[in-house]
Amino acid sequence: MKRIFSGARFLKGFTIAFYMFIFAPILIVILMSFHPRDIVSFPLPGFSVKWWIRFFGNYNLLTSLRISLTLGAAAALVAGLIGTLASFAIVRSEFRRKDLLNALTFAPMVISGVVFGVALLSLFDSIRFPRGFIGLVIAHSLLCIPYVIVVVSARLADFDRSIEEAAMNLGANNFQTFKSITLPVLLPAIIAGMLLAFTISFDEYPATQFLATATTATIPVRIFSMIKTELNPQINVLAAVMVVITICIPMLAQYFLRRK
Repeated sequence: MKRIFSGARFLKGFTIAFYMFIFAPILIVILMSFHPRDIVSFPLPGFSVKWWIRFFGNYNLLTSLRISLTLGAAAALVAGLIGTLASFAIVRSEFRRKDLLNALTFAPMVISGVVFGVALLSLFDSIRFPRGFIGLVIAHSLLCIPYVIVVVSARLADFDRSIEEAAMNLGANNFQTFKSITLPVLLPAIIAGMLLAFTISFDEYPATQFLATATTATIPVRIFSMIKTELNPQINVLAAVMVVITICIPMLAQYFLRRK
């Protein structure tokens, strides 16, 4: 019993230390956003919100934040629609080369973002499609669709189809059954998948750097650009905003996933 108890304590301590190792840099970035001086040092000599005030007065940074939020919302909507339809095809349909289609569907999750961005840029150049916001929506939607499929397919695979059959036996047609039975059950999973897609789009940098322009620079692109030119403390504020959004959105997605 003592060995089991000591082993459990060791595992608990190791887990706590592991998470502290992962999240310590993130917490430091958030703390540095309240640094009162131009040159960052640790520990903090005090706390100040002047960099937050300057951030909310910086037009370029706010524009990048607006572009990232709009792009994430657009990619989530497109990925939610296409991913949900693809989930029905994968789970409820039988056709030839289904395994090949599944492999191609999840390819964006495996392929490097740099390779994906270069390939998509070459495609756009070959068909003379201009770089810009629409191209970013297409790229981010392709990257996010597999994540929506994973979430929705899992819920669809556990769906009790006898409920749909009962509704049809009572006189409901296919559309009425989908609207009244299927969609309400799948809606939490669809919303969770879209929130996850939003997070993936919001943090995406490797593919975005090849397709973004000066007027469509997202937050990750703006941060890397600022790091190359100057170490402005407003970078910490921008990074803190990203951390808050990327933590809150998955927590909200997890809430919808738990809903039955």
